[in-house]
Amino acid sequence: MNKSFFSFIGGICTGIFLMILYLHRRVIKAALCGEKLPKAPKICPAFKSEDDDE
Repeated sequence: MNKSFFSFIGGICTGIFLMILYLHRRVIKAALCGEKLPKAPKICPAFKSEDDDE
């Protein structure tokens, strides 16, 4: 493998990491400051509606 391939893969991994960091910025800030964690948006896979009977 050559150097450009590893640079390409590294760029993709860095981009994914920064995107995840951006999307979770409120949770990270709340955790570092000791504040109450914000509620998850409805599109988040971890979101559970309080109306669910499951």
